[in-house]
Amino acid sequence: MTCRMASSPIGNGSKGTAYEDDFFMFLSCGARDGLPKSRVRVDFSSEKYGRKVEPSSEPNIARFWEDHKRNNPRLFNGSKFRMQSVDMLERDGDGNNLVTFCIGLTDYRDFMGTNMSRDAASLRQEGQQNCGDSYAYLSQPVGVGAVVITSDDQVVLMRRSSWVSEGPGQLDRPGGHAEPKEVAKRCGTDEFTNDAVLDELFESVINEIRDEINIPESFLSEPRLLGVNGNHKSGGRPSVEFIVRCSLTAEEVQARYQAGGQPEADESTGLVMFTLQDMLRMDFLQPAVWRDLTPVARANVVMIRQGL
Repeated sequence: MTCRMASSPIGNGSKGTAYEDDFFMFLSCGARDGLPKSRVRVDFSSEKYGRKVEPSSEPNIARFWEDHKRNNPRLFNGSKFRMQSVDMLERDGDGNNLVTFCIGLTDYRDFMGTNMSRDAASLRQEGQQNCGDSYAYLSQPVGVGAVVITSDDQVVLMRRSSWVSEGPGQLDRPGGHAEPKEVAKRCGTDEFTNDAVLDELFESVINEIRDEINIPESFLSEPRLLGVNGNHKSGGRPSVEFIVRCSLTAEEVQARYQAGGQPEADESTGLVMFTLQDMLRMDFLQPAVWRDLTPVARANVVMIRQGL
């Protein structure tokens, strides 16, 4: 299996696909309803696809993490998946494009100390100079998120709480991280299989919708891959984005959210919904709302447009 270094943004097979000053595409599948799991592959290796260490920056990473823990006691370290690259170079037997992720491991401490630090730009420059890969020294944890569409064609957005590290106070789609600890449970070992990591990518986004919005899995469709976007505000951190249909109406979703009890209720302060058609034109209809969306939420709108 051939993997391509994600040393520059990749979108629809072309490099440098940037749309606004704070987000870009690593890859857009070009399908409004996304691609099924059967057309996605994972090549996992903690050795090949881990973050490269730049020795002079390691003390800064440790100091940055300790400073942030003092300022935000909610922070805790944990293992995360790291995206080395993503491409659509391979095809299946029917000639359909296959998406291939090259995935390693990182952790939240390294994410805060590299991608979210003031040294992120210089680390990218050094990575390009020393390794031919501008992300070599960055953590690049794999985020996941979803455009959730209700049965009456409303897009579900959350107002993020003020304490979260990314996008505080902004409107966002439900999302979080694929979790290595869940794969370890599934495999019964730290020797992860490619299929188990792929399963976690798709299952984790359903878990995030359940835990943040209070929608049980039984009301949610199988996720379909929209693509992978990058957030310049997080040092180019990648987020794997999906589209998920919900069999509940917007009113029913709102009622479940307000009933409370979901494990991650404190990460948001309320839900806001717009019709899908209005979301696709939000930058023209309501520019102020458009700028209030997180970069990844705006990138998702662009990816859906590309499939129209």
